[in-house]
Amino acid sequence: MPLATQLSLNLRDEPDMLARLCRDLANGGVNLLALSAARGGSDGGAVRLLVANRELAEHALARAGYRFSADEVLFLEIKNRPGALAKVVEKLARAGIGVRSAFATANTRSQKSAVVIAVDESDLARAVKLLG
Repeated sequence: MPLATQLSLNLRDEPDMLARLCRDLANGGVNLLALSAARGGSDGGAVRLLVANRELAEHALARAGYRFSADEVLFLEIKNRPGALAKVVEKLARAGIGVRSAFATANTRSQKSAVVIAVDESDLARAVKLLG
């Protein structure tokens, strides 16, 4: 099962902040595999990025002045059908592995869904083995 790097940052609550972030990454040559952005009120919002090249992304973010953290996460491809994600997170739950964050997407015509799951670093190797 592949692992991927997830970069997390907070953006101010301004209409152009996500556009600026995406442009800064594009100008840095960063290919995004996934993005999750949630508005968090007057303090801004949380953004999670899955990137193909960690070093390139970290350089682009640092050069543009963003503060961020990096974590290794599970990056799974599962069947696009009811209950597929439930089976994955239930397996983690039975092993006592909590999910810190997760997001998934699929095209309605696709047979597969892409799923990003973050667990505590101390549980990552066990989660990989369990789901591998």
